[in-house]
This record gives sequence, C-alpha cells and structure tokens, in this order.
Amino acid sequence: MDKIGIIKQVDNLGRVVIPKDYRDRFMLSSEVELIATTEGVLMRNPKYELVKKKQA
Repeated sequence: MDKIGIIKQVDNLGRVVIPKDYRDRFMLSSEVELIATTEGVLMRNPKYELVKKKQA
C-alpha cells in the first residue's frame, strides 16, 4: 500500500475531519473503530473483513 499522509487540526471538542477521498478509499462510513497501538492510533471500518482472493 502506498504511504499517504495529511496533517489535520483537532478542534476544541477533539474532532478531526476525515477527507472524503480517505473515507472512500478506506470504506469508512458514519462509524469508525479506533485502536490504540504502540505506534499510535489505528482508525478502521469496524465492518472490514479480510477475504482471501480466489485463484483462477
């Protein structure tokens, strides 16, 4: 996966706006899962499932 990065401001209520192209690329909807890791915070779609690709 390509490394992509952007710096966003956190508002007074602790909110961050996720750009539309990121929401589309990572299939984020109105609900996201936040996971604390040793390297930072991981944000992902809570309904995401890794599916093994069938070989033709």
